[in-house]
Amino acid sequence: MRLLLDTCIVYDWLMGEIADRQCVERVQAEGAIVSSVSVWEMALPSAHIAEEIEAQGFQWLNITPYHAKTVLERGVYHTEAF
Repeated sequence: MRLLLDTCIVYDWLMGEIADRQCVERVQAEGAIVSSVSVWEMALPSAHIAEEIEAQGFQWLNITPYHAKTVLERGVYHTEAF
């Protein structure tokens, strides 16, 4: 099973700041996907953030407008955008 990484985990991974060895080993063993939204959330401090993420072996989560529509149809579960 691949893991969907939250933006804060992706950022810490890229900075080499994940201290939890079990977390690192699980990501490496199971593989991970990263949402393109993570690039926006990191406010583009690096023009090469997408390349840096891909260099880690992570794959992209493909989000379409239909995914957003489905979420809207289910109702709001929380008020925090990110």
